[in-house]
Amino acid sequence: MTLTVDELSVEHSARNSFGRWKRLMPLEATSPSYSRVEKLFNKGWKHREKAKPRVYAVFKVISPEGTLKPYIDYRSMVQASPSIKTLGKTDVESLLFHGTKRACLLGENINNLRLCALKKCSVCSIIRSSFDIEKCGSKHKFTRFGKGIYMTSCSSKADDYSSNGSGDAGFRVLLVGRVVVGKALKRRTNATDLTELPCGYHSLIGEPGEDLKFQEHVVYNNDAVRPAYLVVYGHAPENDSKFKAMISTLFNTPIAS
Repeated sequence: MTLTVDELSVEHSARNSFGRWKRLMPLEATSPSYSRVEKLFNKGWKHREKAKPRVYAVFKVISPEGTLKPYIDYRSMVQASPSIKTLGKTDVESLLFHGTKRACLLGENINNLRLCALKKCSVCSIIRSSFDIEKCGSKHKFTRFGKGIYMTSCSSKADDYSSNGSGDAGFRVLLVGRVVVGKALKRRTNATDLTELPCGYHSLIGEPGEDLKFQEHVVYNNDAVRPAYLVVYGHAPENDSKFKAMISTLFNTPIAS
């Protein structure tokens, strides 16, 4: 197999001695990728009734070449499709949020970066094996746009689906996926029986206005999305020394009083 080394592949990261067994790479707060994800998170927090939390860490998700290649091939196919050429688009990919259950303490600090083996930990499962349409509806029976993989640009909406299974968790986490959106079909009303898109379309955007309050983005092909980042976020309790110690451990730097 010819390698198409991607910036999120193990092969690319191994050049910097990151290690082939690791799947999360901590990003410096000053790095362009950290800044981009943080800006998307803050811009996407649209629920006025929910106080906006702070992003405390961003980890890059590192995947094997064999996992990334089907995604890269699919993206290339969409880029070359007639409908995209007609639109004159050059960028068919977006970063979108996905909230789900974390049963372990992945990302809580710099020492919690190994994926767990708990069956109920969807975060680790997605990082390990990517998203799977077959799991659609396993937790929430109502699927507004049928059986697909649901993402969103609205971080506060993704937060509604984020949960911690461990009582020791001090933060919340969201996955950020690279999504091949291509040419998107736009809908304002529900279509619960949808299983595929009309010819020439590659994703669906649920727009706010009628049945939706906040945007949803759906793809119906497993190779249209791959996990790219893990965002660690939360609210800092007042005068909480335990929380400050946790932040200090996460960043490996002291926190001012």
